[in-house]
Amino acid sequence: MKDKRNIRYLGFRSGADGARFFDFSVSETESPNLLTSFEIPAHLFSGDGRIRLQEGVGICYAKLKHLLECGPSADVPSTLCLTASDLAQYREVPGRPVKSRNAAPAPGSQWDEHRHEH
Repeated sequence: MKDKRNIRYLGFRSGADGARFFDFSVSETESPNLLTSFEIPAHLFSGDGRIRLQEGVGICYAKLKHLLECGPSADVPSTLCLTASDLAQYREVPGRPVKSRNAAPAPGSQWDEHRHEH
């Protein structure tokens, strides 16, 4: 029987210097719950290509989903940092709506190259 996985967005918190943390819970039938947070640095919320809070949820969700598809949930760090490269990669995927929460990353994408533990 295949494990059922549920990814749930819990909310966001303000961090130092205007950064935001987006919190997620991952539950699986055969594993304990995983709690993980994505830090989005303040500089990504300003300028021409700035990220909106709502967009941040979708990008973090897509990145988390991809990480879970690439390996076991135990390999996902408790804190990850979203980078400008992650943002650009998410926005460059042809045919993906900007606000989509369930869209898969582009084939051959390298989300995990930008994984940072804190």
